[in-house]
Amino acid sequence: MNATTRVQRARATLIVTVAVSALVWAAAAAGGMLLLASLADLWVALSLSARRFILPTVTIGAVGVGALVLWRGRHSYSLSRVALFIEERVPALQYALVTALDAAGQPGAAALERRVASVNPRGALRPPVARALIVPALVLTLVLVALIITPAGALERVLHPRPGDSLLHPAVRELLASRLSPIAVRVEPPTYTRRAAHDLDDPSSVQALIGSRITVRGRGAAAGAADSLGAQLGDSTWNMAIEGDTWSAGATMPAKPAALRIVDREYDRLLVLEPIIDEPPAVVLKTPARDTTYQEGKGRLVLTAEVKDDIGLSHAHFELLHTSGGGEGFETKRTVTGSRGLGNMTAATIRAVVQLDTMHLGPGDVLNVRAIAWDGNDVTGPGKGESDTRTIRIYDPARKDTVNVNPAVAAALDTSILSQRMLIMRADTLKAHKSTLDAEDFVGKALDLGVRQGDLRNKVLSIVYDLEHVQGVGFVGETPSSKLLKQAADAMLEASTELRIASLSTALPHMWRALRLLQKARNNKRYWLRGLLLNKPVEVDRVRLTGTDPASVADRHARDHADDPRGSLLTRVDRAMILVDTARAVGTDSLKMILVDALVDAKDVTDPLRAAIDALKVGEDPRAPLLQVRRRLQRATNADSTLSDWTGGS
Repeated sequence: MNATTRVQRARATLIVTVAVSALVWAAAAAGGMLLLASLADLWVALSLSARRFILPTVTIGAVGVGALVLWRGRHSYSLSRVALFIEERVPALQYALVTALDAAGQPGAAALERRVASVNPRGALRPPVARALIVPALVLTLVLVALIITPAGALERVLHPRPGDSLLHPAVRELLASRLSPIAVRVEPPTYTRRAAHDLDDPSSVQALIGSRITVRGRGAAAGAADSLGAQLGDSTWNMAIEGDTWSAGATMPAKPAALRIVDREYDRLLVLEPIIDEPPAVVLKTPARDTTYQEGKGRLVLTAEVKDDIGLSHAHFELLHTSGGGEGFETKRTVTGSRGLGNMTAATIRAVVQLDTMHLGPGDVLNVRAIAWDGNDVTGPGKGESDTRTIRIYDPARKDTVNVNPAVAAALDTSILSQRMLIMRADTLKAHKSTLDAEDFVGKALDLGVRQGDLRNKVLSIVYDLEHVQGVGFVGETPSSKLLKQAADAMLEASTELRIASLSTALPHMWRALRLLQKARNNKRYWLRGLLLNKPVEVDRVRLTGTDPASVADRHARDHADDPRGSLLTRVDRAMILVDTARAVGTDSLKMILVDALVDAKDVTDPLRAAIDALKVGEDPRAPLLQVRRRLQRATNADSTLSDWTGGS
């Protein structure tokens, strides 16, 4: 074996030693930093954002330590440096090894090789190699032992920081101390949303979709009697489960904002539950863009609609209502086309093409078109979204003598007639399924129909106003059509009243009477009338207040003050601001209860209210967000609430 081969083998040994040493030192450094972070978290309970920076910092530090070791051992790659390293540990070589490397292939090289061969350097690298490996191995072993004896929860919080891991932090619990802090809340959205569950660390309020599973967890169950723990939401009590030292209570998110009260002996804590409503789909019918009249019922009708939903769409289609006939002898056929499953998409466009020739549309027939979409809500839904209705008429030569002085009202009447028909169909369906529905569900659906009937009545009354105040035609006053519409509105009022008390059998005759009156008003002829017709003569003296009739004024009574929920909230906020200074815990609970009511009556102040509650939780001053709450509430309550809003006509 010549000198060069000896040095090459020694270099290989040193390179491997440096590489292994760098890896062990990097591992030891990473373990040491994790140990320090775990100890720091045990001492001060690091925040989630701070713990999320630990692993990147540990990785960078470990790579830096490994790189430093490699840099210090960089000379192991040089043959001449390795030869000098051996010469330092084997003095008998007297630099013959280094000289032999430089004189390779030159005269006298053979003598140098013999000189090197006469010296046995075996074992010269053993001490430095052992020292380079044993020292970092011992350090790594000590670090690993320290990590093993570190509480598992502390190490888990550092290695896998996530919301809801506050319960993993080891706590030194005083005797008879509250077991309500900290808590972790797990929110599991309904299955139809296809969303993953998420955790919250020690929250003051929880926002979740209605029907979500809410689980509140805490520690210390083994430190006292389990029956002293409880959770109550209104009149209902959540079931409490005990597993080791952890207690938990779970139920579904209610439909209305509420405060969950958690109790432990004399301690209690409020958790605000903020339900999020799954909105129904939004549907916009793009084509046809407006109502129109066709000369003949032939050709292609292209239908296009855009549908959107906040969570996910289930399916959608177009609905066509073909109405033929007139007066009381009409016939309506319902057709569905363009059905499409949307697979939980949040936005989509549906299209369909209708061949009008196949629908057998005759003169005077009406085709109503709309798009309908459903979401996948199987908890409070499914939510149903409907587009505006487009009306397509087929020209009827027999009605060419009719002069329409207000076509916009005619279009509105078409929509009202369609809406009234749909309400009648729904009322008939609800009546048929009454035996299969719960009493509460049946009453709720009937009440909803009553509200819709009332809304349609208001729309009809607005048409009456338009008919009796037509501008530029020389006529102001009651018309034959407006008289019919007033009678229809009266019938709708009767129907709405009966529907609100779930009396469908009594309501349906009124609904049918309103429909017949609407159709009669739509088919009524409208003519130009020249000149201005007044309903009754005008007494000039009475108008000028110069008449001699005695004034008869009834007794006047003070009007009751209207409810002002925002003003009530403002008063409660002022009281809570005083409590924040004198009894911080009581003031915090007061703000939480105010937040529950504000979610219904004043949603614009919920964000600063949450900010104030969070500030109180961490010991900061809540006055800035509370002043913002007061300013927003005052803007709506400074006006004199004893006067009603002006609703007079022009």
